[in-house]
Amino acid sequence: MLVASKNGVRVDARNAIRGEEHRCPACNAEVVLKRGRRVIAHFAHKPPVDCSWGKGETYAHRHSKALVADALKERGLNAEVEFVVETLMGDRRADVMTWHPDTGQAIAIELQHSTIDLDNLEARARAYASAGIAQFWIGFLTKNAKNKALPDGKNRWKIEQYSSQPFENWISGFNMGKGFWMYDPFEGCFWNCEFSDHHTWVVETTRCDEYGEEHYHGGYWRKSKRWKELTMSGPYDITNLKVKLFTRSKAFGTSRYWWPAGRGATFS
Repeated sequence: MLVASKNGVRVDARNAIRGEEHRCPACNAEVVLKRGRRVIAHFAHKPPVDCSWGKGETYAHRHSKALVADALKERGLNAEVEFVVETLMGDRRADVMTWHPDTGQAIAIELQHSTIDLDNLEARARAYASAGIAQFWIGFLTKNAKNKALPDGKNRWKIEQYSSQPFENWISGFNMGKGFWMYDPFEGCFWNCEFSDHHTWVVETTRCDEYGEEHYHGGYWRKSKRWKELTMSGPYDITNLKVKLFTRSKAFGTSRYWWPAGRGATFS
């Protein structure tokens, strides 16, 4: 947790004073401030932990939330980490919440570090849409994927055989096929990503039936059900990116995925 409560007031772990009493905003249990040279300042529950806010969180996830929020604040925008949205079910925190400076439009930025099942993802997306909150979903680039990426000479990197996760397919679909963003936790930067179909070559073969007739098979490209091609443009420093809003005018679904109507956001 990057924030806790002190006498009912939100306190950022980086500004908290050691020795003072801080409590979890969800369960009201006392939490411990942890801060050091190799640790992102945060609060932790004392064991045993029953609160959903006390579940283990990686350094990369904590760092990404602070990075995005700090970049928005440096531009004079209002931004809060772990902002509570009452209409959400389960963990009711948006990783980062910011507001459009002219219209006041709320924008929830979700940095999706771990795999989330589609039911929870779509329920969360539906809740944001129903509350009129624009949503911006960002995936995480894994070390394995980064090691497999090869440059194509056009300031882009490509993985020809990428096994996409269902939530990554959902994020791409939410952006209406116009690409999606991934955070690189190894370099602290962002990549603009796009999926395309991967095709495999079916080798041509021949066989003779019992009458001596030759039958041919293969000799064509077949769309893969397992693999996609992932193209990544970048990397981009967060200071060079701006949040841009877009609108999904209608809800849309397939046999496997569903996306709500409403406002979305991306980087530009």
